[in-house]
Amino acid sequence: MAEAPRVLSLMDREPGSPTIGCGDRVFWAWKFVDFPGARFQESLCVLAFLYSTEFQGNVYFGNPRLLGWIGKGLRFWISIQYGDGSFDEAYPFERSLAATAFTTFYVGEAMNFVETSLPEDLRVEVREAMTKAGSWLCRNDETHGFLSNHLAAAAGALQHVYRITGDEACAERSRYFLHRILGRQSSEGWYDEYGGADPGYQTHGSFYLARCWQMREDEELELSLRRSMDWLALFVHPDGSIGGEYASRNTQTYYPAAFEMFADRHPAAAWIAGHMRPTVMSGAAADLRGVDSYNFFPFLNNTVFAYLACQTREEPGTGPAVEAVEPRTGEALTYFPEAGLVRMLRSRYVAYVGTAKGGVLKVFDRGSGRLICNDCGYVGKLQSGRVIASQYHDLERAVDVQKDKVIVQGGFAETSKPTMTPVRFSAFRLFLLSIGRFPALARWLKGYLVKVLIHRKRKLAIEFERVISFGEDSISVQDSIVGPDGGRVVSLEHAEVFTTIHMGSSRYFINNELNQSETAEDPAIRADEIVAGITRSRVLSIGAEKQA
Repeated sequence: MAEAPRVLSLMDREPGSPTIGCGDRVFWAWKFVDFPGARFQESLCVLAFLYSTEFQGNVYFGNPRLLGWIGKGLRFWISIQYGDGSFDEAYPFERSLAATAFTTFYVGEAMNFVETSLPEDLRVEVREAMTKAGSWLCRNDETHGFLSNHLAAAAGALQHVYRITGDEACAERSRYFLHRILGRQSSEGWYDEYGGADPGYQTHGSFYLARCWQMREDEELELSLRRSMDWLALFVHPDGSIGGEYASRNTQTYYPAAFEMFADRHPAAAWIAGHMRPTVMSGAAADLRGVDSYNFFPFLNNTVFAYLACQTREEPGTGPAVEAVEPRTGEALTYFPEAGLVRMLRSRYVAYVGTAKGGVLKVFDRGSGRLICNDCGYVGKLQSGRVIASQYHDLERAVDVQKDKVIVQGGFAETSKPTMTPVRFSAFRLFLLSIGRFPALARWLKGYLVKVLIHRKRKLAIEFERVISFGEDSISVQDSIVGPDGGRVVSLEHAEVFTTIHMGSSRYFINNELNQSETAEDPAIRADEIVAGITRSRVLSIGAEKQA
């Protein structure tokens, strides 16, 4: 409830305004963007919850003015829908599956809370808009990449459309999206996000799957979620953070709802929920306090469903006992080759290695829970100004995982992290306002942007090998760098934290960034050293890192 003033401040509530009900304040108030992002209408879910749910101190419960604003928000959502049923998220004429799926899902949830309180004409309009969105989702798919969390939201949205229409085509399409997700679920337990495993993203996608399960209680889906949570539990860190740069998408976000929803059904869910509840207050994982406006409403709505799960949970002794079990505490080494991830457990520390990310290393002291090492590899620049790095997602790297050692080979690649300029932005909008209006070209554009921002890698003739040796209370890291393209390098340095791909949901601040050791004294590597070959070694004693 503390966030309600911010939610309402983001919405245009001014009578007579042509954008009344719009949740995108940058569009309607600041006027810095040229279209309203549909996903800001996801605020309607939490507002509908506050209107319909009585609890101590809830001044919004049953408030007729709030109900009026919810109605205006629903009408604005309807007004920005294309005739084919789709919505935009990132740019005009995008016709985004994500925007269509997520907003329809949360409008469906909002209607669950307030439908009976709305005027009949508005209920009819919302049902018609949801039906159009469901029809579009039945005809369209995500073609630019495989994102399990998007497809899970689409499945949930279609379940809501089926609920209000009884249209079996929507139920069948919902099952189609679920089967796609489950069919791509790794045997290791993780869900596919752009070809890799990412714990932070998976906590988000798991919510939509858990909500789908609540709506249709599918046994196959429940078993899938159990496997997912068994895997996720291994990447919950001692300090309450989760995931990070060793995973495919670099996210450190924790969405709690799925685990609270399954806490009475599965030991791993119960353990995750219990271990991570303090982080909701401490900021150990990326949450409401650190995310930007694009993730604010998904987080806030997720908190609503976590709250509801806790409120409806059976009292102790009235249902089946589920013990919260910490995962695989007896296993010193857990290796997931399909994900390119290693978890090394010792009595004093737990270490995570992203073998697919060039040996990214993250180490936590098990006694204090403190992050004591974050090592993302090497980043530098070429004479052309292009950024290069040893860290990029590549499941084809040569990897040797032993009981006390991990060896990762690979190389360096140019990375692409462009930003908009006035010229680029003008050209982009000109394309969108002309031929980019056509759906086929809009799909091509999305695929092209994903290729440039996420998948494109230009390999260099510079080889990189990292050897990580694990002792009982120390870790040694030996890096070797050599190759003729070293002559093109103007700077190269070892860095604690950096990322190399586009991911708007990564690099949110979390508390353990304040604990990381300084690396400023680590000298930069010269071009001639790379051409001749250079080896650097570091020894990490639990509590202090030393340069060798």
